[in-house]
Amino acid sequence: GGRMGAIPPPAIMAILAAPFFSCILLGLDSPTRLHIAVILGTIQSLLSKTSKYALFDPTTQMAYIPLDPDSKVKGKAAIDVLGSRIGKSGGSLIQQVLVFAFGNIISAAPVVAVIFYSVLFAWISAANKLSSLFVAQTEMGKANQQMEKEKAKAE
Repeated sequence: GGRMGAIPPPAIMAILAAPFFSCILLGLDSPTRLHIAVILGTIQSLLSKTSKYALFDPTTQMAYIPLDPDSKVKGKAAIDVLGSRIGKSGGSLIQQVLVFAFGNIISAAPVVAVIFYSVLFAWISAANKLSSLFVAQTEMGKANQQMEKEKAKAE
């Protein structure tokens, strides 16, 4: 179900970010380490976005399937408009606060790593919960359809 498409992107992000953050946290005192960090960050960014667009985005659309038409429209509008804007604005706000507090984003790297992995953990938890709710709603819909068929046969 949806779990198979929703879990891999944050898992890929977590695995690929570990060497990047390790490189940053060890220090960028040598050009070689800086070069490695740039390469790792680029690979992580490319693969993360690819997995998100290929796996996660289609899965999010599946979440609307068991809903009634009115809920689909309202839910999709709320998530697409508010969720996107709040997410981007919140990320920018956090980044600005960290730069202000630490002087630059590199100095804030340990805090960024903690926030990054906290968000990924929340993402995985939410995907698991949504998958459970999706299965339950789908099963309930199937049961209602079966009851309607039986009711129609009885009449």
